[in-house]
Order: sequence, then C-alpha cells, then structure tokens
Amino acid sequence: MHYEIKDNQVVFTVQSQSESLYLKGTFTNWLIKEDFRFIKSADGCRLIKHLDDVNKIGNSGFIEYVIWDDIAQVAVDISPAEEGYLFNNQCNGGLNQLLFLHPPTKDELAEISGASRQSFHIKNQKGQFSSDAQLANFRTVSGGKLKPNWVYRSYHPVIASRENHPELKHIEPVRQAKVLALMEQHQIENVINLSDTNDKLKQLMPVFPESYYKHCWKKGRINSIPVAYETVYFMSDRNEPLNDEELGFEDGICGLIATIANKSGPYLVHCRLGSDRTGVICAFLQLLMGASKQDIAENYLETNQLGIGEYRSFRLLERALQAAVGDDCFQDGEEKVRLYLLSLGLPISMIEKAKKHLS
Repeated sequence: MHYEIKDNQVVFTVQSQSESLYLKGTFTNWLIKEDFRFIKSADGCRLIKHLDDVNKIGNSGFIEYVIWDDIAQVAVDISPAEEGYLFNNQCNGGLNQLLFLHPPTKDELAEISGASRQSFHIKNQKGQFSSDAQLANFRTVSGGKLKPNWVYRSYHPVIASRENHPELKHIEPVRQAKVLALMEQHQIENVINLSDTNDKLKQLMPVFPESYYKHCWKKGRINSIPVAYETVYFMSDRNEPLNDEELGFEDGICGLIATIANKSGPYLVHCRLGSDRTGVICAFLQLLMGASKQDIAENYLETNQLGIGEYRSFRLLERALQAAVGDDCFQDGEEKVRLYLLSLGLPISMIEKAKKHLS
C-alpha cells in the first residue's frame, strides 16, 4: 500500500524523486491540479490530503485514482495489488487504484474484483443480448404503487453515445432503432429527456429522420430536464448546476414532478446511456411511490448488462439518494420524499397529482 490514513489525513508516498507527479482521480474529475502535486521528501515523494479532499467515489463505488507522471504522460507503474484493490479505467482500458477509508472485507474485495472483470466486457453483436429490450437498455420502472408498464427508461433514442467507439460504433444504430421501436410499441406519450436542452433539440431534431421520437417532439411531448452526471451523483444535496445550460438537482426534481403532474403517461425517461442520470431519477420516482431498496437496486444494476465496457456500483446511487433525501431514505421512502418535495416549495396538490399519474 502506498497510502496510509492517519487521523483525518491520507498520506501518499512514492519511491521516486520526480517533480512531475500528481494524484488525480474521481476527486479531481481526473484533471491535473496543482494542489495535488507530490513534494520531494527524504523517502521519495509525498502528498498529504485531508480525507474530505479525496472522498468522492467512482463507478466502482469506491474512491479511484492514479499517480500521474505529467512529463511522461502516463500513470506510474505501482507494484501489483491484490484482487479487489484495482478497477477498470474505462477511459483507457487500464486500471485505477482504489482508496479505502476503512479496511475492506474479503467479501467486498471479491465483489469489486468480479465487478471490475465484468466492467471490461463488450457486447457488440445483437445475438449477445437476451432480448431487444436489453440491447436498447429499455425496461419498465416498477415497485411500490407504480402502475405496471407505465414508466420506462432507455438508451437515448436518437443521439448517438458511442458512435466513435471502435468496438461499439457499428451496433449503435441497431441499438437506437430498437429503442424507437419499443417506444412506439409501448405508445410512449411523454418523454423526460435528461441530457439535452430545448435549444439543442430545436437545432438537431429537424435534421433527423422521421421517427416516433421526432413525432413526439413535434407534438411537444419531449420534456427537457437537463442535468449532469456530476449533478445527480455528487451535487444532489443542493441546487447548483454543473454547467450554465443545465439545472441544479433540486430544480431538476421540481421540473420532473411538474412534468409528470401536468403530462400524461406512459412515460419514458432517458439520458445518453440510460444509466446514470436516468438511474438516479427513476430511483427517485421509485422512492416516491414506495418501492423497496431491493426493487431500486435491481432496476439500477440491470444497466450493467449493456456491455459497453463500463460498470456502475449501487453505492453511487445510494450516496446520491441519501445526500438528497437523508441517510435513512430507504426506510419509509415515500414519506421522506414527500417531505423533501415540500421542502423544495412544491405544492402538495402537485405532488399528489404526480403520484396519481404514476399509480
């Protein structure tokens, strides 16, 4: 181990005399930052950070990082770690180091190791999927008082997400065609688009081929509620947008409830992959309607069958919901979400109308 936790600090040490080493990871958004630069010391290079400065988890559900040589433009090769201490770096196919604030159990390490292996899996042939719905990341959102086959989630129906990926670009149009077919099959009435602003849709939709999605857009049934990955996972405790053209988490939730209260179903929720923003928002609706933690986890984790060389831990979703609604949000979640919505200033009549439209 090349880090040690002492009181409220993490001390990183590397056997090197380089002056170009940086710590970068989930906590720096994988950017080089000067206050994460290693300093020469008697035993190599050292960096000391407060726990709060690094406590931001990645797709593994744990803190992820690399020690980066900015001159060589490579991650420093660290002595091999045990299984479970490394996780897929989905940007370059390498491995990130994991930082544990508490000693991991054998079961946790085994789970992490299995998830990392799964995360490298690529599916780029239609026959590798159990159904068209799995290929399209299209499924119903259920649990509690949610009306069966009424709220759906999916991959983005028309804007490609992996068009430049060497292994996935050929299946991308097949995937999106299946989303469009399933939308029409289930007669989706209103779409909640979490990735695109109205201005972007106005710019792009006219040049896209005719489709059921374009039909919905022409009818004013594509409801834009743009939020960022960072916003839903790590800024759900406040109303701060990551980018100027997007919404903060609280405004996004208010827009979601207002849309459902004023528009009819069946509904489809999507972002780009239908994984992160879609996952958090659908889980929020499940909580609102009294779904169990198990229902929420099962629905969220299904996206890991998409086969795009990535993985999402339930710990990501859990942290997002707890930051917004409270640590005990899975205990009587329906009432806790109702109180949360009231705290945002939504009238009880709108909340009840939205719930009626979902039930």
